[in-house]
Amino acid sequence: MTLLRTFSKLQIAKIFGVNRSTIYNWEIQGCPVQEPGRYGRRAKMNFEAVLEWYLGREEVKGVSEEGLEILEQAILKRKAKYYG
Repeated sequence: MTLLRTFSKLQIAKIFGVNRSTIYNWEIQGCPVQEPGRYGRRAKMNFEAVLEWYLGREEVKGVSEEGLEILEQAILKRKAKYYG
């Protein structure tokens, strides 16, 4: 059984090494949100879905497969470092 791990927007920002406002901009651009936030509750984002969306964006297209693998591994290591 695979457990889907969800994170807040702030946690996703830390994993990707970006500002929280960048995550809000990504959401506007189509980044998937698993559970939208509402009063008193933070939005939840699935890391794997966000990573897949991120790697499919125009800004990273044209990067070699090796480069994408390096990027993906670096992000996964950050996830492990912050959230084991």
